[in-house]
Amino acid sequence: MGLDDDCILGNGALHDRFRLATEILGALVSNAPRPLSMAQLEDHTGRPAKELVKLCGSLWGALLMRPDASIPDGWVLAGSPNAITLEDIFRCVLESQPGRSKAIVAKPGNPDRTHHDVDLLVMQATMAINQSVFQHLRQFSLDRLKASASSMSAFSRHVQRRSHYNAIPDFA
Repeated sequence: MGLDDDCILGNGALHDRFRLATEILGALVSNAPRPLSMAQLEDHTGRPAKELVKLCGSLWGALLMRPDASIPDGWVLAGSPNAITLEDIFRCVLESQPGRSKAIVAKPGNPDRTHHDVDLLVMQATMAINQSVFQHLRQFSLDRLKASASSMSAFSRHVQRRSHYNAIPDFA
């Protein structure tokens, strides 16, 4: 197994951007309805503002999040967590991927028809693969993160109560 086997479509850079975009939106879900500042997003993700600003701009352009005027550099979700799916995030990341190559178009009069046919075949296969990926990602909305966060919070409160009652008194 290679290093990229755990990456979406075997593309580490695409996977990292998808993961980071999901992490940003997940932080907004966890903090909703309060906005998060860019500094808070930096702390949450461990990534520099320069990298986050570009990705937040792409997520804003895809209508997944929006600026919030109540705090400087504040961001909130643009909609309900159950309306935003991993497919939406993946499409945004694909469309905003740096250095995204355009399809190679055969020049008119180019006798190399095989090259054009290969390009067309690869493009069709890529579209079919993307459609399959989109179909699976569409099944996961961000409201799952909200439920997960509330479950972890309830578990944490339970552990704190239990450790409080099981504490050994210090009679010294």
